[in-house]
Amino acid sequence: MTEDFVLRGERAALGPLHRDHLPSFARWINDPEVRRGLAHRGLLNEDAEVKWYEEMTEAGRAPRPSAVAFAVHDAADAELVGVCGIEGIDHHFSRAELGIFLGRRRGTGIGTDAVRLALDWAFMILGLHNVMLETYEFNDQARRAYERAGFRLIGRRREAVTVMGRRWDSLLMDATATGFESPVLGRLRP
Repeated sequence: MTEDFVLRGERAALGPLHRDHLPSFARWINDPEVRRGLAHRGLLNEDAEVKWYEEMTEAGRAPRPSAVAFAVHDAADAELVGVCGIEGIDHHFSRAELGIFLGRRRGTGIGTDAVRLALDWAFMILGLHNVMLETYEFNDQARRAYERAGFRLIGRRREAVTVMGRRWDSLLMDATATGFESPVLGRLRP
């Protein structure tokens, strides 16, 4: 369903969320391999995903949305592989937070491309200037992907999280519109 994509990059394509995505999201977020890099510790079922979906849909439909969520697809074959969101949008200070998880095809460059596309949307469509995220020190693959997408390390909270019985630092990263190379939407500038 490529006509449903709102942004298409080299590896990833972002589109709107649909209810039929929710069973996959619920299955993926409960997978220990997927969730080890996430802050979420609860056990989710499809009903919980419906509630989240409704909240994200409501937040994203406003002219000045407080959150925007995307379904992440592999650009090569349109398969659903994850979800990415810009949340906590503060239009007054032009900032927000980014979150992403891939349930499938991690380590293929899709995540990096999806994050770059989400930043393109944040800076070009939402008019934001600063987007922040949090990751964990053990998650080198995610940190490198975020850096390739334009994020830089801005600080750390020492021993701030426990994952699989061990304390780890939480890494804070941000990206700014200054110097960001728009991969798609820049060509639409007047």
